[in-house]
Amino acid sequence: MMHAVSENDTNSTDGKSSDDGILMDHNYRKMTMTELKDMLGNEKVSKNQKKKINKQIKWLETADARKALRKKRKVKHKEKNIAEGRKRPKFETITTVEDFHLLCHIAVDLSFDKLMTNRDIQKLGKQIAWCYKENRRSTHPVQYHICGLEERLGSSLDPSYKNWDVHFDKAPLESFPKDKITYLTAESENVLEEFKPGIVYVIGGLVDHNHQKGLCQRLADENGIVTARLPLEENIDIKTRRVLTVNHVFEILLAYRETKSWKEAILKIMPQKKLTPTSRKSNNVNDSNT
Repeated sequence: MMHAVSENDTNSTDGKSSDDGILMDHNYRKMTMTELKDMLGNEKVSKNQKKKINKQIKWLETADARKALRKKRKVKHKEKNIAEGRKRPKFETITTVEDFHLLCHIAVDLSFDKLMTNRDIQKLGKQIAWCYKENRRSTHPVQYHICGLEERLGSSLDPSYKNWDVHFDKAPLESFPKDKITYLTAESENVLEEFKPGIVYVIGGLVDHNHQKGLCQRLADENGIVTARLPLEENIDIKTRRVLTVNHVFEILLAYRETKSWKEAILKIMPQKKLTPTSRKSNNVNDSNT
């Protein structure tokens, strides 16, 4: 489905060779340490590309350290829970392939891998994991679909992700009928009024710091997919762009399932820095009444 836009054809009139095209596609991210170091000695590799290759080498060199740090944090958290007499809650299985039309579905489209840096991939991994945690703890969980997960992003997740209670699917259009998909974008002219069962609401898994503005909307239009946006400005005063992180969109949809109120859901999840003083005041009033 939503495959990332490829780099400009490097065999065009700019005179660049096919070798340069390979570099522009950033395929070095899939190379081994030996291959990367060999490329640094290639005279055809630009200084900018060498900088990126060195960054990838550093990423690979610190992989074991990051893994050890995650393990250490996990052990520390477990020891703390034992010391405080807290037991890990047991959750019932959520994921099912039955009664599709009766259940609510949220999918994250992960087809934008090549458009993100390693740092952004890490951020996206944390957002995806946070969505999983919130869904497991929700009183109204949804069918959580992770679409098109690749090795690069998978390596940034805790190894236990393979045992998550989620659907691991192919790209949205390969997994669901087109008429059952609604792609959520900030640019859509359609306002989401309901969170309907039997419809897969897709969130674009892209952390790009506004470098790819409107990409999800454009790709959805090209594929004839219905789009919608969250009713933010219809319910609150917002002082920044309407673009939210993956987990914030996911959490707002979950909160709406519980509250049946878009305003309550948005105010509950929306970061305070995105709200105007009027909206923050409204949120404080709601908190005092709960």
